[in-house]
Amino acid sequence: MISSTSKLGGGTKHMFILGEKIKSDYKVFYAIPKSNDFSNHLNDANHFPITERKVNFSEILKLRKFIQIQSIDIIHAHGKGAGLIARLSTIFQNKKIIYTFHGIHLKCHNLISKTIYVVYEFLMGRIDSHKIFVSKSEKDYAKFSKIYIGRNNSVISNGVEVRDIKNYPKKNQRPKNDIFSKLSIISVCRFVDQKNIKEFVQIAEKLKEYNFILIGNGPKWNDIKNYITKKSLKNIYLMGKKKNVLSFLRRSDIYLSTSLYEGLPISIIEAMSIGLPIIASNVTGNCDAVIHGQSGYLYKLGEVDMAVNYLKKLLNSHKLRLKFGKSSHTIQRNIFSLEKMINEYIDLYDKV
Repeated sequence: MISSTSKLGGGTKHMFILGEKIKSDYKVFYAIPKSNDFSNHLNDANHFPITERKVNFSEILKLRKFIQIQSIDIIHAHGKGAGLIARLSTIFQNKKIIYTFHGIHLKCHNLISKTIYVVYEFLMGRIDSHKIFVSKSEKDYAKFSKIYIGRNNSVISNGVEVRDIKNYPKKNQRPKNDIFSKLSIISVCRFVDQKNIKEFVQIAEKLKEYNFILIGNGPKWNDIKNYITKKSLKNIYLMGKKKNVLSFLRRSDIYLSTSLYEGLPISIIEAMSIGLPIIASNVTGNCDAVIHGQSGYLYKLGEVDMAVNYLKKLLNSHKLRLKFGKSSHTIQRNIFSLEKMINEYIDLYDKV
């Protein structure tokens, strides 16, 4: 398993969940930067440390040797940077590469960068034995963007554990003097451009009678904090990184995602796993997770008032929140379960 970043996020979390679940059948190694967040999965025997988001050719040569010494059969690259490292590390070694995209980022790049990436994938992507998309819309976007995907590709949706549905407290059952004393809208994400957190704040600004909770951290933390302070917003709570995320989700009422793009967001399907209704931007990945009008609502990216109106529909109806939450819970169990995902990856590894 290769990841060019050890930052806490959906792609790295997915990789370690997968690695843990298959380790009784496969001997699993990781090439990833050193990480405090995932240190419990790593040790001297299974970990080849690499530099964070940087291609280091001396490391590539050492990784090639590591692959040979350990007699590794399959290299599974998670994300764009990992794809490059995997391809360079296995040239002329006749190893099998599985490449999972985990979100295609072209919308955030200029024409020159997009062209370079498409050409790079056309040339280097032929090395891969199999390509994985984590959602159908991600695969459709790759085709639309003329990214080389070859014949050996498939969609394996991200999955999370099946959990019990949350309780849905009525107004008189809420705790007092607590951030959950009011109806609460939550989001869990890294504070990066992709997550479009400023739009989350702009939505909260129009619904000051409700509480908005943000869990996570990242390079945009200070920008968001300063924007909230400048606007004197008292209904937004920046909680930082939390280990007990599920306990926050269980006490919240609605999950909100304002992302610019996704692969298939693990944060959303985690929220679905305990039965939260979802409001999400209608972008790649989100549109696979949410069934509009059944488990939540998809709003047009940038249309803050549309998101606000959808939120009001749910906030004003306990019955509708209950209905959409139960639908979310059922969809996650049937389509986005961890067991289903693991079985599909094992079938692919055996096939490769």
